[in-house]
Amino acid sequence: MPHRFPSGGTGTRTAFFGSQPSQSAQIRSWCQRGVRLPAHRAFPVLVVVSELVANAWLHSASGAECGRVRIQMRHLLERVLLVAVTDDGPRPGQTVCLPRLSPEADALATCGRGLRLVDRLSVEWGWSGEPGRPLTVWAHIDPYAPAHESVEA
Repeated sequence: MPHRFPSGGTGTRTAFFGSQPSQSAQIRSWCQRGVRLPAHRAFPVLVVVSELVANAWLHSASGAECGRVRIQMRHLLERVLLVAVTDDGPRPGQTVCLPRLSPEADALATCGRGLRLVDRLSVEWGWSGEPGRPLTVWAHIDPYAPAHESVEA
């Protein structure tokens, strides 16, 4: 079960989840309840949160035993949501990995698309924190924005 904290009047929902990928469904459920939108409108939020959490588990100490991620959600404007995922910082001995878009991924590659999805589904995204310490990756999402269509050459 995630550890929930009161919003403190700011409208921010916060929860901590562990390092187990088996918690993915629980994280999506927590987010779905928090956005209070129909499933088709909540979909971009759930995809973005899932990708940010998966990256935290893969690239930081959040994926190690006893690791955790902090997820925050808040309505910024009438139609824009802020979602933020904070990791536990780098694993001991691991090279610091900062969030950045990689070059276009091979269509058949099994990884490298996560931040591209975040980029496509967000109004904007970025990160805060100090390299070598816990990082927060955030995204502003408009669940009412029209879906992007990929154009293949």
